Amino acid sequence: MKVGVRMYGMGGQGIITLAKLVGEATVEDGKYVMMTEEYSPYITGGWSKADLIISDEAVDYPLPEEINYLVTLSQEGLDVNISDLNTKSKIITERSLVSVPDSLKRESVEIPAIEISKELKNPKGANVVLMGAFSGLTRVFSEESGERAIAKRFPKYIDANVSCFEKGYEEGKKHGR
Repeated sequence: MKVGVRMYGMGGQGIITLAKLVGEATVEDGKYVMMTEEYSPYITGGWSKADLIISDEAVDYPLPEEINYLVTLSQEGLDVNISDLNTKSKIITERSLVSVPDSLKRESVEIPAIEISKELKNPKGANVVLMGAFSGLTRVFSEESGERAIAKRFPKYIDANVSCFEKGYEEGKKHGR
């Protein structure tokens, strides 16, 4: 198995944290991960992007050969990356921030991550909801590994973030394989 993942958002949305959590959870499951990060030149409000390669074998090149999954919290994330997707790529979006064209609806999963995180009284947890949705959809890493990665990264906020992850996981599972 070798999976290419691109995560894209605007500064402050926690995209890099999301990518690191996915990477850490995947390592918890004994897989190999390579991650690269990029940021816009703006001090505030610019884009941020992370590419991950997740594999059962050691990864020897830092960029994905193809993007199997695009996870985006911004419209720009879809618009600028659409040409990098192929017919098998899946798109996971924050429903209130990204308008997916009808031609891509079949390949997309629109998650109300912001709404869910607010309902769970963790308004900064939309990225963790998307982490759960990614895991539930793809099964690239286990639910237990996701929860362990969250506990390690956010020891003071385990319950709030695990709740967001679990709710996102259930949303992703509805659309999973």
